[in-house]
Amino acid sequence: MSVADPSPATAIRGDSIEGRGNGTTAGRRRGDVQGLRGVAILLVVLYHAGLGTPGGFTGVDVFFVISGLVITGTLLRELERSDRIRLRRFYARRVRRLLPAFAVMVVTTAAIGVLASPAVSQRMGAMTAVFASLFSANGYLYHLNAGYFDVSSSLDPYLHTWTLGVEEQFYVFFPALLLVSWLVARRIGANHKQARVVAAFVTAAAAVASGVLAWALARGPGGSLSASWRFSFYSSPTRAWEFAAGALIALLAPWLRLVPKWPAYLVGIAGLGAVIAAGLELSTASRFPTVAAGLPVAGSVAVLAAGTVSEGGLASRLLGLRPLTAIGDLSYSWYLWHWPLIVYATALWPSSLRVATYAAAFSLVPAWISFRYIENPIRTGAKFRRSAVVLAGCCIGAAAVGALGLLGAAHELRSTVRTLRDWSAQRAPHADVRLGCNSVPLGPKTPAACTWRVARPRGTVVLVGDSQAGQFTEPVTAAAREAHFTAVVSTQDGCPFADVRLTEGAVVEAGCRRFFTGTLDSLIRRRPTLVIVAMRTDLYLDIPSWTLALPNSQGSSQPSARKAAILQAGLRRALAKLSGAGINTIVVHTIPRVPDISGSCAVLLVLSNHCEGSISRAAANRELASAIRLEDSAVSATKHSATLNLEPDLCTTTCRSAHGRTLIYNDPLHLTVIGAEQLTHVFHTVIARPYS
Repeated sequence: MSVADPSPATAIRGDSIEGRGNGTTAGRRRGDVQGLRGVAILLVVLYHAGLGTPGGFTGVDVFFVISGLVITGTLLRELERSDRIRLRRFYARRVRRLLPAFAVMVVTTAAIGVLASPAVSQRMGAMTAVFASLFSANGYLYHLNAGYFDVSSSLDPYLHTWTLGVEEQFYVFFPALLLVSWLVARRIGANHKQARVVAAFVTAAAAVASGVLAWALARGPGGSLSASWRFSFYSSPTRAWEFAAGALIALLAPWLRLVPKWPAYLVGIAGLGAVIAAGLELSTASRFPTVAAGLPVAGSVAVLAAGTVSEGGLASRLLGLRPLTAIGDLSYSWYLWHWPLIVYATALWPSSLRVATYAAAFSLVPAWISFRYIENPIRTGAKFRRSAVVLAGCCIGAAAVGALGLLGAAHELRSTVRTLRDWSAQRAPHADVRLGCNSVPLGPKTPAACTWRVARPRGTVVLVGDSQAGQFTEPVTAAAREAHFTAVVSTQDGCPFADVRLTEGAVVEAGCRRFFTGTLDSLIRRRPTLVIVAMRTDLYLDIPSWTLALPNSQGSSQPSARKAAILQAGLRRALAKLSGAGINTIVVHTIPRVPDISGSCAVLLVLSNHCEGSISRAAANRELASAIRLEDSAVSATKHSATLNLEPDLCTTTCRSAHGRTLIYNDPLHLTVIGAEQLTHVFHTVIARPYS
């Protein structure tokens, strides 16, 4: 999210909106702007703390709209006074406002992060901080093979800095766009109001282009897993429409003030309701940017436009209440500090259910200190106004040094400390990922490395499914070779091996359908001796944003008996087609889900061998009961099919993520290579059976 330029007192004078401390004594505080900041930061912090705001990440969209309004108001005031923008002064204000607090946060959290960072993401976090110091964290995060909502991203203590990159990039191109459109209008003889119209037209055109681009990229194939979706989410060109929405309010302010008050009051209430609804409803990644960004942006525009007409409405009065404006004052500081502390606290106390809540609340302490002793003194202090370049250099340099220090520490720890080095080695990806077997349907395009051949084979064993199948690559291929079978592996992450259509939000996962149909057709043509199927059945049932449907029929998204029936029917149809071709099939039951495992542990816990999560076997059975019933039912209705339950080999009375220093689980849902290899004898027993 972004809270750049949340000036603690937003004043109105004429048509402009600007922060206190600019030499203006006339004007009054516009509380609705600051209160809206308070609402936005509360939504974001509550979302990150896991406190009942599943759409709270939409607070970032509210901040982008506010930023467009405030920055445009400040620039318009200067244009109307002198027909020019003093960019040096503009950027000096941004430097004083943003960089000192940012630099202190990065240096401090980098020092803490040497031991408190999640060990698995320490390097990623350090690299994010390096790019953040250059205002380009959004670019770095885009190039990672993970989206904002992915588990790996949630372990990055500097994930939140992507919005600062978007904000600073907006500051580069928007003042120039506004200045050029203004000067062109003035050159052809337009007065100030007419110049506003020209600038508004240009801004609106840019907003439309940006919005269309964001929508088109987010709707592309692959959903939230795709590079185009990540670009739509992280990039400044696809976020510009949100800034432009706020900018249009400032540009059209003289005409908005002609709107009758009572309709504006109603619009303001509706807008505030939309902002809050966006935070409280299930706005998932797959619904970006239509609902997940469109609703909070529209709501913010309505609130701010209504406040521009008159601050006498109920929405403006509610937002102007002191508790909300006080939180708005702290919004930038709180934004900077809350996320690193949540990540570190969760890594240090992974078994505590409320630790994120406590960390979010505690982060108000460094936020207040930063606001009181860093932000305000530097922003308003006269001695800093003449040294913006030096201040910028010091802040950027300090942040970069802190980030590089964390990067160097991460490298040194893994190079010299055996415990951490061994721990990292055990988290190596499975062979299906390393060899490229996890994204191509079984067939002519399957890489040669995905076939393990033996001399004079007794037959062929094929392992198919999603990442649950991929984790068994090592034991299945080893067991097949030992039993003198050729082994082939073909997997596709996040795709059920069943005759169903998977939709994430509004996006049909066409790649999943291609993988299933292509692989099934190839299996029927090849007729292997045995097909081993594995998939994370419980996730397909539990995740509300995933809709399942049989081909050419209506689907279901909510966890329910109907959704289970659809997946069961789809699995049964797949097994029936294999059985009809005389192919024997083993369906591997979903393995237990083990909480709080090594993927989120802090470096300190890894070094002290306290990085372990566990769940009772009885509790694990209860969690997987519906998934196992589904798999059993599908298999019982099909000839030549059987199930394989690995739970007795993974659990005693307790299912644990580690045995001593040996990691069994790589994350709550997947085994490590070493953990999976311990199952080789089980798969050998299954593969070595005589099959007719």
